[in-house]
Amino acid sequence: MTTSPVQGFRRNRGLDVLALACLVLIAASLRPAASSLGPVLSEVSDGFSLAEWQTGLLTALPGLVFAVCGIIAVPLLKRLGLFSALALSAALIVAGIGLRAIVTEWVAFALLTVLALAGMSIGNVILPVYVKSRFPHRPTLGATTFTVSLGLGSMLPSLLTAPLAEQVGGWRFGLGFWLVLPLSALITWAVLGSLKSVPVLSGQAAEPGGQQEEAPPRRAVFTSPKARYMAMFFGLQSANAYLQFGWLPQIYRDAGLDPFLAGIMLTIVTFGGLPGGFLAPQIIVRGIAPRAFLVSFGAGAVAGYTGLLLSPVSLPWLWAALLGYGGFAFPAALALITSRTREVSVTASTSAFVQSSGYVLAALCPLAVGGLFGVSGGWQVPLWFMVIISVLMAITGWLSAGPGAVDDELAQTSGPTGTGEAK
Repeated sequence: MTTSPVQGFRRNRGLDVLALACLVLIAASLRPAASSLGPVLSEVSDGFSLAEWQTGLLTALPGLVFAVCGIIAVPLLKRLGLFSALALSAALIVAGIGLRAIVTEWVAFALLTVLALAGMSIGNVILPVYVKSRFPHRPTLGATTFTVSLGLGSMLPSLLTAPLAEQVGGWRFGLGFWLVLPLSALITWAVLGSLKSVPVLSGQAAEPGGQQEEAPPRRAVFTSPKARYMAMFFGLQSANAYLQFGWLPQIYRDAGLDPFLAGIMLTIVTFGGLPGGFLAPQIIVRGIAPRAFLVSFGAGAVAGYTGLLLSPVSLPWLWAALLGYGGFAFPAALALITSRTREVSVTASTSAFVQSSGYVLAALCPLAVGGLFGVSGGWQVPLWFMVIISVLMAITGWLSAGPGAVDDELAQTSGPTGTGEAK
């Protein structure tokens, strides 16, 4: 048993396995509150007698909450530390998922959904810091485990929520069942913390024990062109994801598929998180033509939406598979955060900026789609809108995947001479 003099946590083979298990469980907990709602959205809407705008608001909540709460994640990390911040994240998800399944008022349901999403938002921003600090010598392992687990957290609820609701206990049971993931994560995380195997960060997510030299002054992260491109790419791919979580089953149902098959189509889309979670970190971390691959993800989304426009029920699985390939953009966007930053403090700041500002864009998309659907009375106009979003995703993917690190852009001087030379 050893204590890392730099990272400030105990390590051995067993603790490393437990730390990896915590990463799996926490990451898998960061999607079910959102991805479980789409398959039973119609039942929830009927259960609460919701108007169109209320249903649209439910689909927009993930982006809205992630945008707002992502801003507070880094200050929360600095104030509480890594262990307490991620414990709070898991606890909020537990409370939100568990309680929203039993309330009888729509306002309470929406507020508890916000609570769960707030916990997810905090975890979204802070978990890359855990990956960077707990697995510093195994970046590909940490990034791959993170993204694959996120994919599972999206896929399993989209696959199982509707069958659970239909066969076991209605939509309330279908939504409440996913309490098991964040509860398991919270328990496992508490065990890891009690064994002192969680990195203890100080300052701006700096390494503990006063052993790290003070970092040179840096400009605000939003001044980095690379960080801005990453934020736009993240926001556009998130817009795709939350449209699919919230509306894709309904698009298929309105086209004539039964609810179970519509849920299967969403499962095919979210299944892309598994191979994408394995492949995207390899592409980004190892530099395997990242720009070309990120453009291809946008092209896949364009092809999928075009298929839904032209003939949604003739080859529904093909359009879902193409959208699933487009979903490779999500693990790629997360891998960019850790691979295009070096210092843990820059990783934390970049993660917060990219996700919070990106989710502002993502939050507007489901609202826009709901509004376009209401005005046009069909899915043609909303789907053309998503084609445009996907084209823009391809363009910003190309720009964000270029070489270089955010650290270098933030370390450049901007003094009176305006030379912009690196310090």
